Amino acid sequence: MEAPKLFIEFKNGQLLINEKVAQYLNRTTEKTEVISIVGKHKTGKSYLLSWFFGSGQGFQIGHSRKACTKGIWLWARPHPTHPNTNLILLDTEGLDDPEGTSKQDKQILLLAALLSSSIIYNIPRCIDASSIKEIKYPFGE
Repeated sequence: MEAPKLFIEFKNGQLLINEKVAQYLNRTTEKTEVISIVGKHKTGKSYLLSWFFGSGQGFQIGHSRKACTKGIWLWARPHPTHPNTNLILLDTEGLDDPEGTSKQDKQILLLAALLSSSIIYNIPRCIDASSIKEIKYPFGE
């Protein structure tokens, strides 16, 4: 997949899966690793993931206070260091986005956890008690 594609979007309170991306995933037969990134909106998640394939190009990056990643975007490429392995990156909509809802935040975190081999929880500061609380939030106390 040459460029990231919208995989899951939120519309009228429902999750909608992009059928073309789902079909692409169904045709994948090689070993696959999935890495997702979650965190608050406007913390550089898309920028960080865009460097996984070495170029810094890939996921759309916004330069304003308005978030540009909506839903969950997927980018699949050959793994840069493991032969015969695909690497799928999932770029997620930022948590606490003023245009989103707490229900969407929960769904994003849960989907990222269910779909991924590894999750990056991106925060722009040191991990503290409130960061841990944010991670635990959708999963219960």
